[in-house]
Amino acid sequence: MDNYENNPVIRDVVSIGDLTDNVTIRFQADNPGPWFLHCHIDWHLSAGFAAVFAEDVPDVKTTNKPPPSWYSLCRDYYEYLNGT
Repeated sequence: MDNYENNPVIRDVVSIGDLTDNVTIRFQADNPGPWFLHCHIDWHLSAGFAAVFAEDVPDVKTTNKPPPSWYSLCRDYYEYLNGT
């Protein structure tokens, strides 16, 4: 039974039952960037039971700014990006 009310069950895991079942995942898409949706069973991950979805791609560069310490992790790469 679908639950489209304002108070759905909040979970971080879900069982889909047999192969004829399906699951609807609702979430608030308000954090730009790539998000990895995956199973925690290792052989499932290696079998491809994972997906990456991108939220608000045009705004990723303007909203997800790394802290200054990020650039000191690899000065050579940062200088390469900036042509210095």
